[in-house]
Amino acid sequence: MTLRAIIYARVSKPGEKSVTDQEKVGRRDLASIGAEVVAVYTDKQSASRYRRVAERPGFLATLKRARAGDIDLVWSFAGNRAHRDLDDYVDLRRLCIDTRTLWRYGGRTYDMTVPADRRATNADAIRAEEFGDDLSEATRRGVQEALEDGRAHGKLPRGYRIVRDSTTGEPLRREAIPEQAEVIREAARRALNRERMMPLAASLEQRWRAAGGTGVWSGRTLRLILINPTYAGLRTSAGQVAREGKWEPILTVEQHEQLHSLLTDPGRRTSDRGPKTAYLLSYIAECGVCGGPMSPKLPVRNRPRSVHTYRCKAGHCSRSMAVVDAFVQDVLLSLLEDPAVEAKLSAPLDESGPSLEDVLAEVKRLEDAKLTWLRDAARGGLSALAVKTYEAEVDSQIAEVRARVTFREVDPLLRDLVGAGVRDRWKVQSLERKRQVLRSCVSVIIYPTRNTKELTGVEVFPIGALA
Repeated sequence: MTLRAIIYARVSKPGEKSVTDQEKVGRRDLASIGAEVVAVYTDKQSASRYRRVAERPGFLATLKRARAGDIDLVWSFAGNRAHRDLDDYVDLRRLCIDTRTLWRYGGRTYDMTVPADRRATNADAIRAEEFGDDLSEATRRGVQEALEDGRAHGKLPRGYRIVRDSTTGEPLRREAIPEQAEVIREAARRALNRERMMPLAASLEQRWRAAGGTGVWSGRTLRLILINPTYAGLRTSAGQVAREGKWEPILTVEQHEQLHSLLTDPGRRTSDRGPKTAYLLSYIAECGVCGGPMSPKLPVRNRPRSVHTYRCKAGHCSRSMAVVDAFVQDVLLSLLEDPAVEAKLSAPLDESGPSLEDVLAEVKRLEDAKLTWLRDAARGGLSALAVKTYEAEVDSQIAEVRARVTFREVDPLLRDLVGAGVRDRWKVQSLERKRQVLRSCVSVIIYPTRNTKELTGVEVFPIGALA
């Protein structure tokens, strides 16, 4: 009897193995056991325990088909592709028992009616949930210890570097990079003389790059640097300065207080406005083929059915502007309405990440444990597919936890948007401001399709503060 199988593929963010690649692996693996693929369901959202299952329609469709009894096996690339929460796992396990549906991942098929298979998947499910929790707990302890000791934590600020022990490589302290620190000091002096942020940043960019500075350098970036208490050597907690930190300040406390008062003044004009962009996602959305920006294309005259579109300059794809705009905004606003996102963005800036040094040490410990497992697996003769699946699962978990604990400089307006009523607040934002939020919060990728007025092939991934 030929087994009827469903492939369930999920990807959390750009950079992970795509759902297409997972499907290819699944079809190849299922062909090796003589199973027939009857359907493929996908999701492009995290299966984190903090995300609602209702947001994963592909997972729900998989469960529905299993309940209907018209499949024999569910395939996923790894156990954590189907769940990351024990509650989800228990539901899936019960469903497989009741319907006698098999579950296959990592090159092995599990029959949930067999005690040994249940024990194996139980262990995988517990490891999937606890892996991230253990790292989060360790980094939370590191945050508290760093606060009490006045040590720095969070992402390494621009203008600083980590000094390490020459023998062990362990991080010892942070120190200012002299050339970059001088650029920040000059920016502070000129900002206090009421120079505008955009031209000030532009005039200093060449010196910043020559000093080894990387990343985006703009008026907004410079403003966030100049109002950050870290640069005055101040350690904060719950959004308030808690004590003097144990690192070299670049600015004085007096300069910081003056800059904060000046640059957070609601009546201050914050940008120079040049020609206005007329379209919401032009040069923000990217072509899924070449990675180039999607530019606006006006309707063709004398063609009543012609509409505004976003089009790849290389001609790979295009899509109706109205359809894409509506879809992308709905995804963004749904994220901003999520209570979990509201809690994360509303948290005090300095508590949104642990000590960078503690994270590096803990991740190193976990990666060492992974290497030990792989050596044992090699001696035990595990299949290449099982080893590859294990590596992908662990790497995905480490990446997700790193993303949760990474310090982020969150735009104050983004903080004001989140929560109930975000759709009403979004309506009154200027087009320029909407574009700023979209550019910093989502990655929009458009793939070719025959019908340019449909949503098929439009993918939206949360990035930055929403990742």
